[in-house]
Amino acid sequence: MTPLNEPRDRLTAVTHSGTYNGIDFVEVAAPRVLHVHFLNAVAVADASLTVSIDGGDSVPTVPLQPIDNTTDWSTVDGHLLLTLNTLTDGDFSIYRLTITAPKLDVFLDSTAFSFMPACQSEFDCAPRPHDCPPDDTPVPPIDYLAKDFLSFRQALTEFSSLRYPNWVERSEADFGMMMAEVLSAVGDELSYLQDRVAAEATLPTATQRRSLVSLARLVDYEPLPATSGTTLLLCSATANGTVAAGTRISALAPDGSPVPFEVGTGLADATAYNLATALNYGIAPYWFDDSEQCCPAGSTDLWIRNHGFNFAPGQVLLIQTDLPGESLRQTVTLTAPGVETVDPIYLTGGAPTPITHIVWGTSDALTRARDLNLTQLGGNLLPATQGQRFTETFAIGSALPSAPDATLAIMRRGPNSSDAQVNPIYRYPLAQGPLGWLAGSDPTQALKPEIKLQQTLPAVNDWIFVTSLLTSLPTYTNFTIDPVAWRAVARTPTGLPTHYDIDGDSGSTIRFGDDVFGAAPTEQDLFTVTYRTGLGATGNVAADTITAIAPGTTMLASVRNPFAVTNGADAESADHIRRMAPQAFQAVQYRAVLPGDYAAAAETLPWVDKAVTSFRWTGSWMTVFTSADPRAGRPVDVTEQVALIELLNRRRLAGYESYAPPPQYLSIDLKIEVCVDEGWLGNDVEAGVLDRLGSSTRADDSTGFFFADRFTFGTPLYRSRLEAAIQGVPGVAGVHAITYRQRGTFAGFVDLPEVITPGPMQILRVDNDPSWPERGTIRVIPEGGR
Repeated sequence: MTPLNEPRDRLTAVTHSGTYNGIDFVEVAAPRVLHVHFLNAVAVADASLTVSIDGGDSVPTVPLQPIDNTTDWSTVDGHLLLTLNTLTDGDFSIYRLTITAPKLDVFLDSTAFSFMPACQSEFDCAPRPHDCPPDDTPVPPIDYLAKDFLSFRQALTEFSSLRYPNWVERSEADFGMMMAEVLSAVGDELSYLQDRVAAEATLPTATQRRSLVSLARLVDYEPLPATSGTTLLLCSATANGTVAAGTRISALAPDGSPVPFEVGTGLADATAYNLATALNYGIAPYWFDDSEQCCPAGSTDLWIRNHGFNFAPGQVLLIQTDLPGESLRQTVTLTAPGVETVDPIYLTGGAPTPITHIVWGTSDALTRARDLNLTQLGGNLLPATQGQRFTETFAIGSALPSAPDATLAIMRRGPNSSDAQVNPIYRYPLAQGPLGWLAGSDPTQALKPEIKLQQTLPAVNDWIFVTSLLTSLPTYTNFTIDPVAWRAVARTPTGLPTHYDIDGDSGSTIRFGDDVFGAAPTEQDLFTVTYRTGLGATGNVAADTITAIAPGTTMLASVRNPFAVTNGADAESADHIRRMAPQAFQAVQYRAVLPGDYAAAAETLPWVDKAVTSFRWTGSWMTVFTSADPRAGRPVDVTEQVALIELLNRRRLAGYESYAPPPQYLSIDLKIEVCVDEGWLGNDVEAGVLDRLGSSTRADDSTGFFFADRFTFGTPLYRSRLEAAIQGVPGVAGVHAITYRQRGTFAGFVDLPEVITPGPMQILRVDNDPSWPERGTIRVIPEGGR
């Protein structure tokens, strides 16, 4: 049986037909003149043609004059037109015009119309839908608590008893019962998935780490990943030369498994570290007399035996004193080159003993006294980081002929995807894990993953890691790391994975953008990723346990870590995230509602000393004006001002406008007359007063009376405090008079009042800088002296 064409649009089919025609609509040209418009130009005039108009209320049937096939038929705009003349008027009812002819489609041979189309009506002219009889089928009870297989099967059994009472078979071998159990199993699985998805949507119930991280970020809390430990290695060199960053060494964990380390400060470290045999551990200290054999605590210098160490400022040395049952170890950083000399009193090999003097800073002063007879030094100290690097190659979309062994990235459909337009989101799971992260020297900075992603085809381009792609523009080549592992469920004949399934939280996955938040890679892009794994707290090994050197490293005779590794840490636990994320949201507010909120937000910027905010009604809405007082009165550059504006706009209240105008300065000129003590020169006293009242920072980090940070928005100037500062200058016997003028307000000098109070948005300024006289000046007039 041939299926019917779908969809069936008869109106369109007849409109384009060359064999049949149909009625389009009826036009009431006059009360007794009707124009019947057809769908196309196919002629329908025929001797058997009949026309009828019926369906009225007071006039059930409207009779027609005979059709004149010569004058009543015409063609208008490619469509057939028939003019009908009625013998009577129709009423206000809806009539139906029916024409029967061989060339007229049976479905489109009639249409409804009204004789009174021009009459005004306040009712909807659309026909009312047909009233269907109510469904009297009994509604089965629904158990909304059914969540598992047994409850679903019980609900289906009760439903079948009510809807199909003649079906009473309940044997498990029955086909109906088999289908009911299959549906119950599907419902059980869907119910489980529904509960699991719902659980991942809230912080208290989420179990997957990527869910916890995403939910914590909603309240601006960044969970800590596992960080790799760092330490110093004391090396013994076989010759003078260099050791490259990335050289592999390792320790043993308590269970006997290797704990890998690499020379250097991180994956990005490309330094070649210098080694010298003269700096191997075993450098002996020297003392001039047995009474000085004990080096006291707090010492910042030491004499050592021999020459040729080539000590330089910044060099790090290990000082180790091995006592019975205890080893004192401390590193010092030299502040000056070693000074080589000799001790002419004691001879070595018949010649004066060569000795070298070294000095380090007070911050590295010895914390405990040292017995120099039990002390040795070493200078080949290199940084080391826990972890092991790996390199992998992967392709986007499909394999490349130039890289047939490259693994294919995972492709998932993104938002608004369809079969016609797939919006792919690409991910690549790292084969090794977990990924190592490093903490910087600044604890306020975010942790950085040990990973480098480079696109090699069709062009070489470095992709940059970001914590979240929500901050990336569509053109930014950024990527982020998801804390999720993937398991290969299908592979090529050569063993390369092609299909994946999620496999827990114990891995790390690269996630690319989608051309909305970050750029998306394109088909057959080729990438090389180099990364370093880390073991977290497992890498916190004890001192002197990093001793194994990778084969092939000829420069190193031996290595050891003088200090235990202590800064490795495991990832923040799920319970800790649940406990701390809400507290962090309550502790730090990222919104501004009250004036104090805007001022507090501005004061988080490092260059802002004080900020003040005022609300003003500007005609249509509230506008927030926030002015920032820069630290030390320094000028504010464009970048800092833009950062302030963007910060306030991110936190402003919806419906409010935010502006950050520069502060208003109240600049004054001072004229001070002082009495000079006998024996003092007037010029010296004048210089002392100007220095005391200056606005700059002195060499000893002290500041003058008019230093910018002493005066901020609304800070008053008290005459008594000004006079006290002047009286404190040596050589000043007293203050005779102080007059002032306010720039931009009045020109003449008047007596300084007891207090000058600037407005709440004003800052008092007296810089006394001849290059900027408009910022306020000071003139001192000394009287008396010698």
